[in-house]
Amino acid sequence: MKQISIRPALCSAVAAAALGVPAVFADGTTNELVKAESSVEMPTAEIEAFYSSRKIERGMVENPESVFGYEAEVEWYGFFLGVEGCYDMTNVDGRRGRYNEIAASAGYGAKFGDFSAKAAYIYKKCGGDEENTQEVNLELEYESPWVTPFLEWNCDIDKKPGAMYGAFGLKREWEIAEWLVASTYGGIGAGNASRNRLDFDSDRCAFRDMHVGAELEIELCQNVKLVPSVDLYDQFTSAGRHAYRKGFVAVGGVSLAVEF
Repeated sequence: MKQISIRPALCSAVAAAALGVPAVFADGTTNELVKAESSVEMPTAEIEAFYSSRKIERGMVENPESVFGYEAEVEWYGFFLGVEGCYDMTNVDGRRGRYNEIAASAGYGAKFGDFSAKAAYIYKKCGGDEENTQEVNLELEYESPWVTPFLEWNCDIDKKPGAMYGAFGLKREWEIAEWLVASTYGGIGAGNASRNRLDFDSDRCAFRDMHVGAELEIELCQNVKLVPSVDLYDQFTSAGRHAYRKGFVAVGGVSLAVEF
């Protein structure tokens, strides 16, 4: 009877074990598995603290006093969860140190070439006498070599179902240095009758605000950014101007963001 030698197989097993590779996968299967495992992305997170001289919402002055707050978001394969808090820094209406709004969001964003889309569900817990509400939000962008057109759409589904606000405009970025990026943007906002009636007692669908702004993104160190900004708003409608006793509003702010 022919004797079968096990020495080659044993030597292969020992060599594979010495290299930290299971003998059963000594033919290279383990390498394929390691590559497959390493291709799975870990979730990313961003935490941001901000200050603003006024709180603006849907192109309108929601709070004319200084506010500070925070944002936190976790993203994984396009799916994201986030929370944002905004707090009053003054004692107007006795709200110093109390939140104006805490918003929790969940959604999905995707990019198709130069086109990107992001949709989210938002639950807003409001301070003071304002009622809590729920909203859906949609953001669309198309990146071109010159400018990036954008469209934002928001719809209330709780407090005033069907109250809609939308804004469209253009933005542009300039890389001044590896650690410094400037951007400018401008847009026009409009609301339907339900939204405008809720915000400033107008019973018609109309363009209601225009907005221009600029920000400077400064990378202090890896994954840490400081972003000062300035925004200018003006109201189209006389009802909007009357509601806030002025049409033109300038807003200054700064944020500090850390990415993980």
